[in-house]
Amino acid sequence: MSSTDSKKQANLSRIRTNQRLSRARRKEYISSLESRIREHEEKGVQATLEIQLAARKVAEENQRLRELLGKVGVSEAGIREYLQQPPSQTPCRREEQQKDAEPNECSMAADLISLITGANTSQVRVTLGCAPGRNCDVDEEAIEKTITRLKGSTSN
Repeated sequence: MSSTDSKKQANLSRIRTNQRLSRARRKEYISSLESRIREHEEKGVQATLEIQLAARKVAEENQRLRELLGKVGVSEAGIREYLQQPPSQTPCRREEQQKDAEPNECSMAADLISLITGANTSQVRVTLGCAPGRNCDVDEEAIEKTITRLKGSTSN
């Protein structure tokens, strides 16, 4: 065998070795990618289960709160009406009270509106946006709107 042939053989041997190593590295890389995909899929499934559990818990809490509101005299229609109001327009807001407007305590406003309209005081508090057990401030405009709304619903 000549020196050229032996160089050619050594070169071919080196190329085959490099190809074998390259295939092994590629196979290992693909295997690691597949493993990472499985991990991410498992995490996604776990997150989905956690979200479903949280959603179920919120739905159960909402149902219990609706039942509690019903026990204190708030109708399902009153709840729906309250929930249709955008949160930024909820009238019960101590922190946002205008400086020139004289605030009214929610409980006093609810009692007064209840006397005027004949509506249940608890329902009036919900319509005003007042939380049970809290005595926040309500502005005049919210009181007027609530009286108008409740007078309209009691005359029907």
